[in-house]
Amino acid sequence: MRSDVALDAIPYLDVLDPGFQPHSAEVAAAREASWYARTSMGYAILRYEQASAVLGDRRFRQTVALMLTARGITGGPLFDWLTSTIIGTEGADHLRLRRLTSRAFTPRAVDTLRPLMRSVVEELLDRFTESGQCEFMADFADPYPARIICEMLGVPAEQQHTFRGWANDLGMVFSPDIVENRDRIEVALAGLYRSVDVLIEHRRGRPGPDLLSALIAAEEAGDRLTTAELRLMVSALLFGGQDTTRNQLGLAMATFIAHPGQWQRLAEQPELAGQAVEELFRVAPSAPANGRVAVEPVTLHGLDIPPGTVLHVITAAANTDPEVFGDGGFDITVPRPAPQLTFGGGLHYCLGAPLARAEIAEALPILARRLPAPRSAGPAQWRPAMGITGPRRLPIRFGQPATDSSTSGI
Repeated sequence: MRSDVALDAIPYLDVLDPGFQPHSAEVAAAREASWYARTSMGYAILRYEQASAVLGDRRFRQTVALMLTARGITGGPLFDWLTSTIIGTEGADHLRLRRLTSRAFTPRAVDTLRPLMRSVVEELLDRFTESGQCEFMADFADPYPARIICEMLGVPAEQQHTFRGWANDLGMVFSPDIVENRDRIEVALAGLYRSVDVLIEHRRGRPGPDLLSALIAAEEAGDRLTTAELRLMVSALLFGGQDTTRNQLGLAMATFIAHPGQWQRLAEQPELAGQAVEELFRVAPSAPANGRVAVEPVTLHGLDIPPGTVLHVITAAANTDPEVFGDGGFDITVPRPAPQLTFGGGLHYCLGAPLARAEIAEALPILARRLPAPRSAGPAQWRPAMGITGPRRLPIRFGQPATDSSTSGI
């Protein structure tokens, strides 16, 4: 505990409450009072400087196993899968997996996919733009990243819809209702494993220009991924490459609907797409928090943190810290003084960050050009605000509105 401040004077946040809102006035008030808050399980980190330090510090490890055990999941297919993927491994195992796979996700490797991304965006929009309305999640945000990751991995076209469904079910692993959906998640995992094994066997005999063939061929000092590791990697890539990007696209549309002038500016200046992506990940992240656990005693800014202490790094709060970002309002035209922390940091910095950035950066200018003046066409439905968050449904209309909103939101 801190020697200069009584513990009971530190704000308390119930981050495990299903109704907890990381963007709330309650969190902003706690951040103003202290760089951290007490929780029922460790501390919540709220300010940018300390959040960045924790994410990059090797004395703090991922909390995937703790997340599961806290909900009573201590074994079984779901536990084994999540704790064995690159997300859940640590130390030498994590470094080995990252070394063997990182070359496939460099910005240069991802850049080769940009023409495909633009082509898929245009193809999907062609299906509904004439109607002037759509359910944005089902019609665009869901199929777009799923199509890209399936094409990357060489999943046959006739199987892509099934793979997409499995990946959506796997996405429930980071939701508060994971226990209620455990059977559904494990059924999806079993189906995915069976199909991935068939793909691996096929690609071993007939390698192609796809990512799965590259992963099979990946070698470093004579080391290769085993079949089990390939299965784990592909399943994690399908989940990570679809669910988080799907939700980020939904959050992007919802954010721009609230700032119509920014949408028009993007349509007029598509070169702002890269900066718009960073601004969206800063103010409306699909992953608003990142868990860590101390593996040795740490003293951080006067706070003594014993081994085993859980830290909830609320990146949504850190990304809008007034000490770094001022009023933190959404504006795609303003360069920010520090990078957003949504992709994490240190050894667990998101491997798929270049892919997610590219997919959204390629989609946004085309969406802004072809879906003018988007606005709500009915109630949206939302996932819980913690875990992987975003709209379940987002019905919108688009086209010239009845009143001019060309300058609002700028």
